[in-house]
Amino acid sequence: MSKLKLWRVFPWDAQARAGAEFSPGFKPVGQGVGRFDIPELTPVWYFAESPAHAVAEVIQGLRNQSLEDADLVRFGRRLAIVPVTVTVGRGRHARRLPDLCDPAELASRSVRPDALATFDFAQTQAIARDLFDAGCLGFRWWSALGGDWHATILCDTRCKGVLSFGTPEALTVKSESVAEAAARLAIRIA
Repeated sequence: MSKLKLWRVFPWDAQARAGAEFSPGFKPVGQGVGRFDIPELTPVWYFAESPAHAVAEVIQGLRNQSLEDADLVRFGRRLAIVPVTVTVGRGRHARRLPDLCDPAELASRSVRPDALATFDFAQTQAIARDLFDAGCLGFRWWSALGGDWHATILCDTRCKGVLSFGTPEALTVKSESVAEAAARLAIRIA
């Protein structure tokens, strides 16, 4: 078994039951417009490999603007960051988690990098659908925010017993991950 440590930012209610809305493990809903969404087959989780990247995905709309503490509230809840451990099996029957940053992996699947990076989401969603049909747990790909940030996209229906959520930490403008993400995206902290 191998374990990956990933990160997720979400609107947090410390009183929410495990798996309920505003809890770390609340399943994604309302999908269909995201780059790799395949709602007719499964909801997908989008995770980042670093806390700063996870925060950046949420605050990117504020580029060249100011970030205030109120910008870290969604649906009336404070945003929080949570570490997520993904346990991936090995062996012949293991759920696969291909690294699509690897040229050899792309070539073996006949996928071109530009097809994954396009803003034509019909193309990117078709690739996600093909990977799901091939039995993959999900896949790894670089973020549209920068090639040195990577995302792991996981198919929810294949995640039973695979995800473990850590303890959330509420985000403020003083959080290290917020400061790092803001600096990277040219966002001024008010």
